[in-house]
Amino acid sequence: MTVDPPLRAQAGLDADTLVDLKRRLLAHQGELLGREGTLRARLAAEESATPNTFVAGAEGGAAAEADDEVIAMLHHDDAELNAVTAALTRLQDGQYGWCTHCGEEIGRARLLALPQAELCIACQDVLEHRGAL
Repeated sequence: MTVDPPLRAQAGLDADTLVDLKRRLLAHQGELLGREGTLRARLAAEESATPNTFVAGAEGGAAAEADDEVIAMLHHDDAELNAVTAALTRLQDGQYGWCTHCGEEIGRARLLALPQAELCIACQDVLEHRGAL
């Protein structure tokens, strides 16, 4: 069994906070992976029931809409999983808590609210309001 090295204080965060954030990120990663499996199974079950069956009218439209919803949830969860995995990598590499765009500290309150945040508030604001950094 390998033991992770102790987390070094990063971006003004103490070691206890980093351990808590890592625990939260790992738990969220586990939830996302579990939900992904459930959604993929749901989509596969719906696909296996419909290719050889023509469903007309409202029932057919509802089935297609349900598939679209599952696919949208999978895309969202995949993006979230990528963000969580990237945050765990930054944590292990000693780069956690620093904005990946400008290099400034992200801020403790933001990381406590959104542990996978990779941008500081200022850069996130620019991204959301201007569409690009």
